[in-house]
Amino acid sequence: MADNMDMFRKLSEHLILIIISFLPFKEAVRTSVLSKRWRYIWHGTWNIEFDERAFVDFRESQEMQASQRRGFIDFALQWIQNYQGRDIDKFQLTLSKPENFNGDIQRCISFAITHNVKGLGLDFSDPTWAEDNLDNHAALLDLPLNVFGHVFLESIKLFSCNFRNSDFMNFRALKQVSFGWLELSLSFLKALLKNCPLLESLSLKKCWNLDHLEISGQNLRLKSFVADNCSLISDEIVIDAPYLRFFKYSGKMAHFEIEIHRSHMEEADLDFGIQFEHYDGIGTDLYNLLNQLYPVKVLTVCSFMLQFLPLGDEPVRMGFDMRIKHLTLKTSVHPFEFIGIRFLLNSSPHLETLTLDIGPRRIFGGYRPPVRVNFNRFWLERSIKYKCVQESLKVVEAKGFKGTMHELSLLAHMIIYGRVLERMDVTVSKEEGDNGGNENRYREIANAMLEFPRASPILQISIK
Repeated sequence: MADNMDMFRKLSEHLILIIISFLPFKEAVRTSVLSKRWRYIWHGTWNIEFDERAFVDFRESQEMQASQRRGFIDFALQWIQNYQGRDIDKFQLTLSKPENFNGDIQRCISFAITHNVKGLGLDFSDPTWAEDNLDNHAALLDLPLNVFGHVFLESIKLFSCNFRNSDFMNFRALKQVSFGWLELSLSFLKALLKNCPLLESLSLKKCWNLDHLEISGQNLRLKSFVADNCSLISDEIVIDAPYLRFFKYSGKMAHFEIEIHRSHMEEADLDFGIQFEHYDGIGTDLYNLLNQLYPVKVLTVCSFMLQFLPLGDEPVRMGFDMRIKHLTLKTSVHPFEFIGIRFLLNSSPHLETLTLDIGPRRIFGGYRPPVRVNFNRFWLERSIKYKCVQESLKVVEAKGFKGTMHELSLLAHMIIYGRVLERMDVTVSKEEGDNGGNENRYREIANAMLEFPRASPILQISIK
């Protein structure tokens, strides 16, 4: 520690400022207590984030929250008044209920524009708004007109902040765009993709009034696309993005038409958790979606997909070997999900990391498995072997472990048959169980796995 402090003493304040500017704003503030020399250096950081959640306790009364919010704004205004730096890379303001602070917000934004900000983020959404329902909330503020003159902006995030579509086309240098809690039109999205030739990342969260989603265009350079619980008039999603590397979709089941390039696509995250019903042919639609995402190496799927993916024409596996190296399952480890888990394990012969994100999920009643199985012995059947478990799986992560019989059986299968398994990390749940279980009980059950026979001589099991 002493050697490290001596090293920092030799650094110039300019070099220290560069280091601090790579830290999140909250961490940059904390450097002020390291020494007298460091006390004010963080005031020059070019990575600025004002977030009311560091000041406002949403469990308090509305009157108290209003007072805390006023204190937050006063802090932000005082800080920018004393700012010691020059140009800034990022300016982020997070403030719910902004209606009473129009002038103060304008001052903050003008500060960012004056200092040639490259990335501007304005989040006026309310943290009490539910993200998993269909309620829409009108934007609470309009983007000031002086922002549109800052044509060299490279990144913009607007949550519950309106803007004029025609003026937005001034931003031809944008590389990253994120919209949330906004009413958008398909024609605007098409114009955005056409007028921003450098765009690499597009994220839409809780946006509505879109006829459907269509991400395409000549010379499209998009590498990342996120559609998070957006409300579509027509449940149709068309993606023609040859350079796409990351695709995340959360929402209702839709009809997907996806064209991607094998050498670029890396990761997909599919979550249909808000889907309340299923229909004939849902398994085939899910199969076709995975078929279109065939190059992915990292895949995250939800419980809905685990339940209904095997109900298509192919109940056992994909018709080809997928390239998945890391598979994350959002699961309750319910018997109705077992055949879907088996489907994906069968389809992923090169799997190296399996993550079980265990928690409460929507389980659909009236489930009829496509094949006859004994769910109580599903993971204990010696006749069923998975190539990936025996030949390639190196890491298993179980998060939210509660020690149910099915959780134990699934992890026991990995331990007993995982010949090249190197590590199993089990994080026990902190939630109370339905039958009186608690964190200590879950840990006690997890520790019992340390005694299971292991196929891999180098396997290390950790209980967290």
